[in-house]
Amino acid sequence: MSLPATERLADALLGAPDQAQPALISGGRTISYGELVDLVDRRCGELQLNDRSLVLLTGSRSLEWVVSYLALLRSGHVPLLGGDRSDELRSTWTPDAWIHAWDSFTIDRSPAPNRELHPDLALLLSTSGSTGSAKLVRLSQQNLVANARAIATSLQLGEHDRGITSLPFHYCYGLSVLHAHLVVGASVVVSEASVVDPCFAKAIDQSQVTNLSGVPHTFDLLEQVGPGLLAVPSLRLLTCAGGRLPADAVRRWVDRADGWGAELVLMYGQTEATARMAYLPADLAATRANAIGIPIPGGTLRVNPLPDQPEGFGELVYTGPNVMMGYATVTSDLAVGATVDELRTGDLGRQGDDGIFEILGRRARFTKPFGVRIDLDRVQDLVTSSFGEAVVSGDDQLLVALVQGGAADKITTAICGWTGLPDPSIEVVTTRAVPRTPSAKVDYQAVLRYGQAQRAEALAAVPSGGVADIYRLLLAPDRVDGSTTFVSAGGDSLNYVECSAQLEMLLGTLPPDWHLQTVDDLESRAPTAKRNSIDTTVALRALGICTVVATHMRLRFLPGGAHLLLAIVGFNLSRFQLGLEGSVPRLRAAARTIARTALPTMAWVAVGMVIFGGYGLPTLLLVNNYVGPPDHVNGRWHFWFIEAFVQIYLVVALLLAIPAVRRLERRAPYGFPLVLLGLTLALVPDWHGLSDVGNLRFRTHGVAWFFALGWLVHRSDRTWQKVVTAGVCLMTVPGFFGQPEREAYIAVGLIVLTFARTIPFPRLLIRPVSRLSAAGLWILISHFRLWPVAAELLPLPVAYAATLAAGVGIWMLVEAAGRTWRLWRSPADQRRLDQPKLA
Repeated sequence: MSLPATERLADALLGAPDQAQPALISGGRTISYGELVDLVDRRCGELQLNDRSLVLLTGSRSLEWVVSYLALLRSGHVPLLGGDRSDELRSTWTPDAWIHAWDSFTIDRSPAPNRELHPDLALLLSTSGSTGSAKLVRLSQQNLVANARAIATSLQLGEHDRGITSLPFHYCYGLSVLHAHLVVGASVVVSEASVVDPCFAKAIDQSQVTNLSGVPHTFDLLEQVGPGLLAVPSLRLLTCAGGRLPADAVRRWVDRADGWGAELVLMYGQTEATARMAYLPADLAATRANAIGIPIPGGTLRVNPLPDQPEGFGELVYTGPNVMMGYATVTSDLAVGATVDELRTGDLGRQGDDGIFEILGRRARFTKPFGVRIDLDRVQDLVTSSFGEAVVSGDDQLLVALVQGGAADKITTAICGWTGLPDPSIEVVTTRAVPRTPSAKVDYQAVLRYGQAQRAEALAAVPSGGVADIYRLLLAPDRVDGSTTFVSAGGDSLNYVECSAQLEMLLGTLPPDWHLQTVDDLESRAPTAKRNSIDTTVALRALGICTVVATHMRLRFLPGGAHLLLAIVGFNLSRFQLGLEGSVPRLRAAARTIARTALPTMAWVAVGMVIFGGYGLPTLLLVNNYVGPPDHVNGRWHFWFIEAFVQIYLVVALLLAIPAVRRLERRAPYGFPLVLLGLTLALVPDWHGLSDVGNLRFRTHGVAWFFALGWLVHRSDRTWQKVVTAGVCLMTVPGFFGQPEREAYIAVGLIVLTFARTIPFPRLLIRPVSRLSAAGLWILISHFRLWPVAAELLPLPVAYAATLAAGVGIWMLVEAAGRTWRLWRSPADQRRLDQPKLA
């Protein structure tokens, strides 16, 4: 990609064909390209600098920073972008002015005489400044424009794209996000918020962000705060650079992005190449997670053989119009033209037969924690000069300093100051001798292992909490750690009630979204007073089960409970499983739920067939509602709810495994179930007189719309959606059965659930009602065998209570057996749990 050296970056960034197109969104304010040009021109007049000056620019990710930066470029000045070490940069390079661009703009002018700036020089960036080096990277207009356009081409950015400032502007990757969007007439949300800040998630949603760029640490933070904040309909692209994202993390994010209708693109670059040198196309991310991909448009990569490397392996060398002019270490270097035409990256790699490049290690001692390049030798020199002989090693996750004696906390604080790294990413070892290889060289890998082992010992000493214990007992003993959530551990509507009850005994009132919070988040909560409310689905499940049994026993005719329960099944599928990222996790979760419903039912039917007779193979296989005996045969419809549950769940799980369908559901979380409701209603061939159509109200295609209606209820987040959903309930349920009492029961229950996710409830009744709800499956499948016996021996009301109690008892026995099994198969150190306290 050749580019005239005379093309100016400011003109390329501000010259959108449509000046009315949005350029920046800041603080709720949308600034068009035309307005941005006016702001930049006004700032140019405020600079009041000599014809060509060196200007230190510091500040936050703010509108003031962007306007000041563009004004410097437009006026022909050379910005020197400063971060945490701006004072050192000012002392070393004596700029003509220092601009502070935070919430407001201020400028300190102190012209420096007798300095020459090369005509091609456009920008100065620090490369290893975070470790005390004053070396700068000199970038030209051609470097900046060429790389901006190459990145935009690689990512297929267009004027309708919208990025967000998730990285600092003084970091080349963060700056390239601004460049690549503006150069194609796209827009950028200017936000100072961290990705863990709720304001950041709000900005993504409200501003309809289409792409997010981050370093591996960004994605680690998103794992903690909840990746779902990115699940907005507008999102189409995630990019990661600034270090290697582990292969398993790449696959997780690929699955998530696929579920959201988006893609993940891995990129590779260095400040010396302006920002980016290579990218891995999205369709290769899952299968080539350890690769850096192919060169960006206009660039080339080659593998330079090295004497100590096998054939095909060597140092990666990059050429292209974005390769820097050279380094600057003294003021006179600012007057020099380009001194390099290729970039020796210092990374060891190879090129596969398919043309894809891979990095296998680093030739020089650099790491990139949080996307910031750290010169380990420089840090080692600093530690040695301040604290005595030291060896420093590390990787992209941990920096380890081995020091003979000294206070570890003081050394850690000093390294934090020199590097800008956070305390948790530094481990100081003071109890080991320097390890050496057989050739007497320092064994840096052993030093790293010392630090990793010391960190692991410290983490192991932290006691586990009650929340993790509960999850291990009730869910998945082999999949629980501090980042586990109820949903990620395989929780669903069948174990939600018991888990919530156990957690409330430990923590008191739970937040509404407790099932999405991590173990660490829940354990950090101070215990609160016991609640006087109950989850609405728990109350409705208990009510539905009680009325189903009462109707079947003819204690009182209260029909509609099973259809209301089917709607709650749809509600809970949306709540627990649609939040999982990736087709495979969702299919696994659906399979667990189907198995937890189908297998107990089939086991109960099989035992009944052996002991009592009756039923048949279609009942055992849960297809009796379609291929069973005639309607008048006793017991034909005993398990219609379970059959419909399993059949609908299976169809929906397979449907959502199709990427295009899942993307559609993500983009229209309310519209999707609304359309699904219309489609399932269309499956009902005879709107009136259903009881005359072979008991269609018990067949899956005749009742699937209740499932869709429950799904729609869960997706009703906004007031207008709740009102619409309530109206839909009133338009569809009344008149459907020709039984006003059944229809009123279902409609009222769904409308209550639409507007109230919890309801006030007597505290003394919460525990027994929760037990009834949790035992619902076993009550439903057992009561047909139990109540006739109970009714012969006891008065009907007592028999009714005994039937419910027996179902709860069976559930408790099964749960106890399951807990014993889970504890037996868990690691030995988890079998120490005090099970009685959870009973």
